[in-house]
Amino acid sequence: MRSFITLLLLLLGFVTQLAAHGPGKEGAFGGKRVLFIGIDGCRADAMAAAMERGMAPQIKMLSEDKNGLLTRQLYAGGELGTPTYQPTVSGPGWTSLLTGVWVNKHGVKDNRFIGGRLQSYSHFMRHIKEVKPKAFCASFADWPPIHDFIADGSRVNGQEFLNVKFTCVPDAKRHFIDNPEKDIEVRDEALKTLHTQNPDAMFVYFGQVDEFGHGATDSRASFSPDSTLYLNSISHVDSHVGELIRAMHLRPKFAEENWLVFITTDHGGRGNSHGGDSEAERSIWLVAHGKELSREKLLNEPTPQTALVPMIYKHLGITPKPEWNPEAPPPVAEPIKADAKKS
Repeated sequence: MRSFITLLLLLLGFVTQLAAHGPGKEGAFGGKRVLFIGIDGCRADAMAAAMERGMAPQIKMLSEDKNGLLTRQLYAGGELGTPTYQPTVSGPGWTSLLTGVWVNKHGVKDNRFIGGRLQSYSHFMRHIKEVKPKAFCASFADWPPIHDFIADGSRVNGQEFLNVKFTCVPDAKRHFIDNPEKDIEVRDEALKTLHTQNPDAMFVYFGQVDEFGHGATDSRASFSPDSTLYLNSISHVDSHVGELIRAMHLRPKFAEENWLVFITTDHGGRGNSHGGDSEAERSIWLVAHGKELSREKLLNEPTPQTALVPMIYKHLGITPKPEWNPEAPPPVAEPIKADAKKS
């Protein structure tokens, strides 16, 4: 009898937990939500090869759904020969993806973030909270600068705009060999939020693919569709993506929610590095899933990685304020240099 009562209490607790989240249309944006997944250093033709060889079935399935798509028309690195040109490295790349502007505005030239102007050109989640202070925003990453510089640099008077900010730090002294384990920690924390909270916007970053490309996790790997080790790392992250998508679908009132899902990368690579303006480094990809996507434009027109933030605003019904995107300061005279490896 005691065991029966214990089981009954556990079941009641589980039902209560389910009822506590997944409010459908009752969120800050009437049920419209965003899941933005970043896979660092995932070369476009390598992602295509992984999908073709059955090594990225979760991402492929999402892209082939009636509301999904895969485009290789996205590009990193700004416009060649203009002040928007930026190195194809993580600092400028993720800053552009999370703010919606190029280096001539956000000022992040490399992975040191010196000269960044995040107060003027801020993380999109800060602006979400400006419009809807009660919105729930969450970010998960195992490359600390995502939070230390881009998110924290966007705070006004130190005020936090992220309801959840989970950072785990790979061991640089061990050449980031533990990045796959850190990606699992990121996945698990993101799953917890999907299961127990009501996120209006989530950003989830996975770092191991880039480290395999650099040969940091395994010296035999490289940024190449011919590198089995590199493709295996994509496959590992694909499984994490699959779990996040399943958790999203298992929300009690998922049918009433309107999710926009983006999965993309910050740059490509060649050999064991990146940072230049070759096609292998600048040409990136986007898997998108949503009911109101501009499919023809995304599939057929070159699209800058800075276009994702405006699409997020449009999905949520946010009209950007003029002060979110002021005039760019005069271009920097000195040449831009960057360390290709994350550090």
